[in-house]
Amino acid sequence: MPIYALELAQIDQLTRQWLDIEKQNSQLQKDWRIQEPLLAQRLALLNAEKKQLTSLINIDGQKNENVDGKRKALLEQQTRFEQQQIELEHQLALLTNQLLFIKQLLPPPLIRSWQKEQQVLGVDPDLSLQLQVALAKLSTLAEFEQRISLYETPLTSPRGKEVLVKQLYLGTGIAWFTSANGEFCGWGQANENGWTWHFDNQVDATEVKRAIAIFEKKQQADFTELPIKLVINSSSDSKWVDLQKNEGKS
Repeated sequence: MPIYALELAQIDQLTRQWLDIEKQNSQLQKDWRIQEPLLAQRLALLNAEKKQLTSLINIDGQKNENVDGKRKALLEQQTRFEQQQIELEHQLALLTNQLLFIKQLLPPPLIRSWQKEQQVLGVDPDLSLQLQVALAKLSTLAEFEQRISLYETPLTSPRGKEVLVKQLYLGTGIAWFTSANGEFCGWGQANENGWTWHFDNQVDATEVKRAIAIFEKKQQADFTELPIKLVINSSSDSKWVDLQKNEGKS
């Protein structure tokens, strides 16, 4: 084959290849023009999703920081509560001991009132209930201390006879009593052994009955004299000092 004819054949082949390439290139450009908006939209969606995920991660991190902060604050608050509870237990123990000491010096009606308050406490009561009972006892004590009160109860006389008497209390410090017929009378007061009743013929039963009648509003209010006996401790001995006290109008 002549060289000229061979070159023409090669040129023709190269031309066909070039046309095929151009055709493919044209098809690729056409396909790209179709795919470009879809790919751009997908890329925008992916960027938006990435941005949202980043935002969620940041929010989650902030939430974790807030949770850690709240957990720390709660732990600190719990520690303070535990310390306050320990202090309250200590103070309540001191108050309970003081109340036990005071109870020995109280008149019988007030002791009975305290016993009723104490019955509220069951087995192993919580601190709140113990404190409520202690405050109720103190409130009852303060109320009794600030008023004159009258009770009727039997007492055993020195002769062993049980007699019904009326007892007139002046606060928690002292009380006087008398039977209805005035045969038995005396006074009561607390000492180191607790509250003690004393039958005493030197006490004027008439004056005691008169004071009781005034208190019960069965008699016109007037001044009345009732004896007070004070214990003066000197070593192991006790001396009694007789005083006179004017009871004001009721």
